[in-house]
Parts: sequence; structure tokens; C-alpha cells
Amino acid sequence: MKANSPVCSPAPMLYHEKVCCDRKFSSGYELGARSSELHGNACKVIGNGRRVTKAHNKQGENRIVLAYSGGLDTSVIVPWLRENYGCEVVCFTADVGQGTRELDGLEEKAKASGASRLVVKDLKEEFVKDFVFPCLLAGAIYERKYLLGTSMARPLIAKALVNVAKEVGADAVAHGSTGKSNDQLAFELTFYALNPMLKVVVPWREWDIKGRKDAIDYAEKHNVPVPVTRKSIYSRDWNLWHLSHEVIYLRFRCCQLTLSFILHILFCPCTLALYCSYAELIKRI
Repeated sequence: MKANSPVCSPAPMLYHEKVCCDRKFSSGYELGARSSELHGNACKVIGNGRRVTKAHNKQGENRIVLAYSGGLDTSVIVPWLRENYGCEVVCFTADVGQGTRELDGLEEKAKASGASRLVVKDLKEEFVKDFVFPCLLAGAIYERKYLLGTSMARPLIAKALVNVAKEVGADAVAHGSTGKSNDQLAFELTFYALNPMLKVVVPWREWDIKGRKDAIDYAEKHNVPVPVTRKSIYSRDWNLWHLSHEVIYLRFRCCQLTLSFILHILFCPCTLALYCSYAELIKRI
């Protein structure tokens, strides 16, 4: 090399390049997407979502829209956002067929937790037409076991959340998904696909709450009404097509659950026949 020849320093590597090039096949291929289809924050979510949240942490958000179900996690997120971000919290609930038992009293509960208001969108028709039927036609089954009942609703909820954020003039959106499933990925990739500049707050990556017992302690300290107790720490996810149960006891094969715990949409014919007539059975269904 000549002494006076210019020395070309290597171009700085972008963050998403480091994320997507760590392996021979990037995470994008696992999602069925080409690397050219993933940009900016979407690549960061695949590689390390924690960095996305920290980058946006407490940068003057005035209004945050929270995907709200009224369960334990989202109930404690409302006061946590107000306490740590000093912002207005607008709760959003997607009506995907979970029924009146889940929606009744939800607005009062959200406001009691500290939200300024609750926005509810009826998404049942779109859910069935654009998500349930296509999944059925495709025979979509995860690992030959899971029929995607909860998963298929996540992109629709995320899409509606982005629209609500635009309607109310929000600076950011938030969700209560934990790291136990890929719900975080489903939500955040949808957010960034529809609005790449949208700020996303994920409390489970930031706060000191380690589990449901800690969340109950936080709720009691802040006088937040929650639907669970220390003796009944479980949650359910309802929609028009599906009902899933989440409870620690399901992780242990030695523990047996009663039919009364599992059956909330279906009824045991043997039990019903002992207590009600055919007409009463039809009425219950």
C-alpha cells in the first residue's frame, strides 16, 4: 500500500444488520419473511425487543394506548404507566367474541385503575372472515397440537390498536404480553409493519414485577381491582373461536383439574341431564 493512499474505514454496522446477520439464517426466515421485508424497529424486535423499549423509555409520551383485557396484568399496567411515564392512559379492548361476561363493567374497571377512558371496537366479523376461516382452510396447527385459537386474534388486535392510537393522538402503544409465548412478537411486528415510527412500551421488560404474585401485591398497594386472588391465580383468554386457560397447575402432570374449571363454553351432557330438561339445556347453550 502506498503511504499516501487513502485508508477506507469500514462502514459502521447498523443495529439491525448485527441482529439479522448473527446466524446463517436470520430470524426473519423463521417468520416466513425475506430480510428485505423487515426494516428498522421490526428487525430490533426480532433480535432483542428489550432494546427497543429502553430506547423509547420515558421520552415524553403524553398519551399511551394500552391493549386492555381487564385481567391482572393489564390492570396493574395502567397505574404503572401513569406512575413511571406520567402520561394519560387510554385503554383499548377488542371485542373478538369473548362475550358479555368479559366486557360487562370493563369501562368502570379501567377507570378505577387510572385510565382516562376505554375504547371498545367490535371486531368479530373481521376476526371470523379474515382470520378464523383462513386458518381453518389452511389447516393451520402449531406443532400438530395447538389450533392457534389465541394466536390468530393477536395481529387483528394489534392492527386495531394502531388505528385507535392514531384516532386519539397517542404517542405510544403498550401491551401486557409476557415472554412465555410469542405474543410479544405478534403484537410488535404488526405495530411496526403498520406504523414503523410508533413507540412501543412493554412493561414486562422494564418493571420489577417478576410474576403474578408480585402483580397482586402491586394491585393491592395501589387499590387496583383485579379478577384474581392469591388462591386462584389463573387467567383465561376468550374469543369467538377459542378459550384457553393459563394456570401454574397445568405445568404439573400430577395435578388434576375439575370439569368445572375447564368447561366454560361447552357443557358436560351427563351432568346437565341430571339437573335440567331439554328446553333448559337449549336455553343455556
